Amino acid sequence: MSTQALEKTETTAPTRTATTAKKTMAKAAKEQKDSKLRTGWRRLVPKKEAGRFSVVVWAGFFRAIVLLTDYLLAFITAVVIIPLLGAWLHQQSGASRGALSADGTVAMWLMPLLFLVALLAAGEIVVMRCMWRWATRMIAKIRDAREEATRVTDQNKINRKRSK
Repeated sequence: MSTQALEKTETTAPTRTATTAKKTMAKAAKEQKDSKLRTGWRRLVPKKEAGRFSVVVWAGFFRAIVLLTDYLLAFITAVVIIPLLGAWLHQQSGASRGALSADGTVAMWLMPLLFLVALLAAGEIVVMRCMWRWATRMIAKIRDAREEATRVTDQNKINRKRSK
């Protein structure tokens, strides 16, 4: 074997290995950086392809999810939690044994129930507003991603026209 052939094999082998090592390290760093949650949200964001859902469809989807969750939260509270809370307060106050007068029933059972119902309503309103804001942020992310994809595509078209 000549010296030139030996030098060629020596220089190409480490270069290939170095390139492969760099690619492997870049992949490992990217995998560490991306969490499962972030990867899952990226799947929801529309890609650059034309066949994907529009922003209006995504907005409707997120709003429908929030509204359905709000309905279920309010319905379960009204049908299950408040009656159980009222029955528990009725039993604990002594109103169920007839030991309280009408004024005592109002003071020991009705007013605490109304107070707890008001607290539940305030808490539910806070939760509903948080969910609505979450949906708004998700819609904004999708819209921004779509605008970015459109801008990049338009910029690529302009660059291709300039290069010709």
